[in-house]
Amino acid sequence: MAIQKYQAFVRVAELGSITKAAESMGYTQSAVSRMIADLEDDWNLNLLRRSRGGLTLSSDGLMLLPFIKELCGRYEALQEQANSLKGLETGFIRIGSCSSFSTQRLPAILREFERRYPKIVFQLKNMEYSDTEDALCAGEIDCGFISAPFSDELDVTVLMRDRMLAVLPAEHPLANAANYPIKRLSSERLVRLTEESNNEVSKIYDRLLSQLDSPLNNYCEVNDDYSVMAMVESGLGVSALSELVTERMPFNICLKEFDPPQYRDIGIAVKKNRRPSPATERFIEVVLEYFKNER
Repeated sequence: MAIQKYQAFVRVAELGSITKAAESMGYTQSAVSRMIADLEDDWNLNLLRRSRGGLTLSSDGLMLLPFIKELCGRYEALQEQANSLKGLETGFIRIGSCSSFSTQRLPAILREFERRYPKIVFQLKNMEYSDTEDALCAGEIDCGFISAPFSDELDVTVLMRDRMLAVLPAEHPLANAANYPIKRLSSERLVRLTEESNNEVSKIYDRLLSQLDSPLNNYCEVNDDYSVMAMVESGLGVSALSELVTERMPFNICLKEFDPPQYRDIGIAVKKNRRPSPATERFIEVVLEYFKNER
C-alpha cells in the first residue's frame, strides 16, 4: 500500500535510522529499505544520503518531507473519521507540551483520557512552547499546549493563567513581605536560565528586566529549573520562575508574587482551518473538562 511507503519515509526521517523506523512500525529492516527504494524508483529521486555517520535527508527528501507528512496526517484523520462513523473508539494522537505542564497537569488529564478511550493511542512530545507552535503549524503534532502570544495560524482555547513568581532564599529580607517589587531586581544578583536552555523563561526575564530603571549587571546563568532553585536555596541570588514550574519542588525557598503582578496565559491549540481528528477532539474535550473542574 502506497501510504505505508510514505509513513516509512517519515519515520526514517524522524529517527534517522531504517532499523529504528522498522522497529517502531513493526516491520523488518529489509521491508522499510524496500519501501524507501520503491519511492526513489517511483520518483527517480534520491531521498536519503547514506554515510558512515548515518542517514540524512537529501535536498530532494527535505523538499518533499512536509508534503508527505501532511499526506500521512490526512490519511490518519481519514481512518479515525471512518472508525468514528462505525462507532469505534480507536485512533492516534500526537501531543506537544513543555516539561512543566507535562509534569504538573498532563498526568491527571491523560489518566482520565485513557480511562474513557483505552483504544486511542497517544504520543507525548516534550518541547518548549515556541517549538510546539512550530510543530503545530508544520503538522508534526495534532494539538499542543502553548503560551501567549499565540500565532494567527492556530485556534487556541485559553486554559489557565500561570503566575510569574519571585524565587527568593528562605532568609531573604522580603521573605515575610506580601510581594516582591520588580524594581528591586536592579539591586539583586539574578540567577537565570540560559536562553538556549529555555527560550520561554528567557522571555519572562526580558519582560521583567524591561521594567527596571537601570540595566541588570549582576547575574549568573544555569541550564535548568532545578539548578535555578538550588542556587537560590544556597543564597547565591534571586530568580523568577512560573508558578507551574515551582509546584511540588523539594527546595527550601520562598516564592512571592511580583509587584506589579506578572502572568502568562496557557492554552491548548490546533492548526487553524483544519478540523481536528476525532481522537484529537475527544482529547480536547477531556482537557477542557479538567480545567473547568479545577476552577
